[in-house]
Amino acid sequence: MSLEELNTKYNAFITIKEVAPNSNGPLSGLTFGVKDIILTKGIKTTAGSKILKDYIPQNNAWIVNKILNNGGKIIGKTNTHEFAIGATNTSSIAGPAKNPIDPERISGGSSGGSAVAVALNMVDVGIGTDTGGSIRIPASLCGVIGFKPTTGIIPTTGIIPFSWTFDTVGFLTKNMNTLRKVVETVIPVENKDVLISKTRLKPRLGIFLFSDDPASRALKPLLNKLTNYFDLVDINLNFLQFFGGNIRGTIALAEGASYHRDWIESIPGEYFPDVKALLMEGVKIKAIDYLESLRARRVVLEEYIKAFENIDAIISPTTKIPAPKISEVIGKEKDFRSLLVANTELFSVVGAPSISIPATKINGLPIGLMISGEPYNDGVVLDIAEKILSIIQ
Repeated sequence: MSLEELNTKYNAFITIKEVAPNSNGPLSGLTFGVKDIILTKGIKTTAGSKILKDYIPQNNAWIVNKILNNGGKIIGKTNTHEFAIGATNTSSIAGPAKNPIDPERISGGSSGGSAVAVALNMVDVGIGTDTGGSIRIPASLCGVIGFKPTTGIIPTTGIIPFSWTFDTVGFLTKNMNTLRKVVETVIPVENKDVLISKTRLKPRLGIFLFSDDPASRALKPLLNKLTNYFDLVDINLNFLQFFGGNIRGTIALAEGASYHRDWIESIPGEYFPDVKALLMEGVKIKAIDYLESLRARRVVLEEYIKAFENIDAIISPTTKIPAPKISEVIGKEKDFRSLLVANTELFSVVGAPSISIPATKINGLPIGLMISGEPYNDGVVLDIAEKILSIIQ
């Protein structure tokens, strides 16, 4: 099937338009799909919204220039949940991004198009953003690798924001070698120390967020296999588990409402209903609650960092469920969003490096295992993910 035929069936791209690299470099030979909230000079950047359906930026985002200047070739702009404010990728002017295993099911989002494009070999690398799970969720549901680096180590200049506290540039691929090459190339030289990896001789993994959900049950046999290679210990992060979701939601929605304030006041009917509802929640957040959440985030971060005195990384189910059907999600986006981000958003709260790797299946549908680390220890997370993948495969 041609790229265009695949796109007609799966809706991975909003715009297909090739951009040749500016020069040869370490990314030569690799093709990239760029999430459609990331600015591309002379190419429409719609954010999946009617509001920006004709917007053509005059400049590239920082990450786009980095790819092109190092030999990468861009194939087009990938589908996204409107303004990246959603976890299902069903609210987009291009229509839902469709799961590569079963096009009647969601891709997950908001970087769903990038995950679908990678899964179907339309591109080698999907560039996405992750504010509460927007790379790791579609990676889990589409059966690919999705990596959210430590928040802040890659510039977000030229990306339409959702939350400046949490927005993080990240990557979707099919293999760790490609992921490493991209990460090592694009991370600014002053931040490359995050890729240094030091662990115990037999790394110790904290088991977190395994409960009675379908994904936890499906992943538990894998834990037994991992005991031959890692020390596994149960950990409790009570502040993070019980308050993290509210903290992230308050901060992200308040900041999102701030960015969207003029549009939400003047043309609210232009938004998809679920996105509008979330932004209206953000409008109602009081300054005192926003500031209290920023303070509480520091307490949660202290608890999180302290846990790494005894462990090297944390493993969790990425999502609690496999991909539901699009027909089940439409009109209930908020409910599914809450379910899908439940695990991933906790690691966004603390800015942690966090990766989802394809680990198992439920009735043929992919489920990811998430490995998360201490902020600025991205190399540890990548090494452990690579080791676990070699064990699974």
